[in-house]
Amino acid sequence: MIPVSYLNYFNRIAATAGLAVLLTACQQPDELVAERDAVADGYCLPAQLAKNMKLADVRSATELNHIQLTGRVMSNPEKYYRFVPLLDGVVSKVNFSLGDYAKAGTVLLEVRSPELSSLNVELRTAQAQLKLAQRQLSATQEMFDDGVASERELIGAQQDVEMARLEITKVQENLGIYGGSLERGVLIIKAPFSGYVVSKNIVSGQQIEAGDDPLFSISDLEEVWVMANVYAGNLRSVKQGMEVEVRASSYPDQVFKGKIDRLANTFDTEERVLKARIKLQNPDLLLKPEMFVNVSVTQATDDQDMKEKRLLSLPSKAMIFSNSKHQVVVYRDSCNFEIMHLVPVYQTSDAVVVQESLTEGLMEGDKVVTENHLLIYNQLKN
Repeated sequence: MIPVSYLNYFNRIAATAGLAVLLTACQQPDELVAERDAVADGYCLPAQLAKNMKLADVRSATELNHIQLTGRVMSNPEKYYRFVPLLDGVVSKVNFSLGDYAKAGTVLLEVRSPELSSLNVELRTAQAQLKLAQRQLSATQEMFDDGVASERELIGAQQDVEMARLEITKVQENLGIYGGSLERGVLIIKAPFSGYVVSKNIVSGQQIEAGDDPLFSISDLEEVWVMANVYAGNLRSVKQGMEVEVRASSYPDQVFKGKIDRLANTFDTEERVLKARIKLQNPDLLLKPEMFVNVSVTQATDDQDMKEKRLLSLPSKAMIFSNSKHQVVVYRDSCNFEIMHLVPVYQTSDAVVVQESLTEGLMEGDKVVTENHLLIYNQLKN
């Protein structure tokens, strides 16, 4: 039989435990959150994690509208070369293949033609006359220095040299009309600038005629143009100088940034749209001519009501999406972090725009964690 004193002892323990459970059950959820936040506030960042942490400032932003346009990639016409033959002849040598990269000055074609014979004779004659005139000038200069030749004779010899040079220049300009230079009686066609061979319609030994279709084309694809289609309904919203983001379905995660460089003043008669030109750097050659793309135009709104909303901008990489909420980790000091919920107004590949009144106290000038923020977030939540 258990003594009465022991029974009283066990009853007191049970009563105390029951009271503790009851108090916990009655505690409000907000009080529990406050208790967790108090624990989180005491978290101090380890030194190693602090070294790898990166911060970004919360900045003021304007309301952004984004207009979606379609467009097409094209080669830069300023760096696009088509070789069209302007004489009859035979292609004696081809030094390239389709897709090759050709440096400026590289010999691409050699063409033989009867039409070059007379030019070749003229060039050789002019070159011989120049050598003769230069020798005559040298001799006249010596005689003039010795007092034997007159100044008039010296000037005449100098003019003969200049006339011979002008004759050579004239022949070379005539050759330039054909798109090359004359060497060994052969028309040499060189790459006018560095670029890629984007078309080739020629083989060695092929006969050509003046006015044929282009034998080859070269394009510098490291800079391309995007021609965006602007419909009449978007004319008030799309202006020259606006920033754009270009995306291609082939690269869904790749964003190409640029600005509207020029906006046409007349509608395209076939497509009934205005063309907006966007120049893009293309160092990796991802964008190909004739590729279709989507263009997002960023427009700042001047509406006063929008300005009064006090919009804030922060890097999109600072965002954490958890429990169906957008959140950020705000840095106060190494032992003071806050998790704040946000409602994005708009999000681009680089930035998130939020309304200040829809945040939990986020303000311009606050610092948010952009790297290792998930590790800190998990520590604050645990």
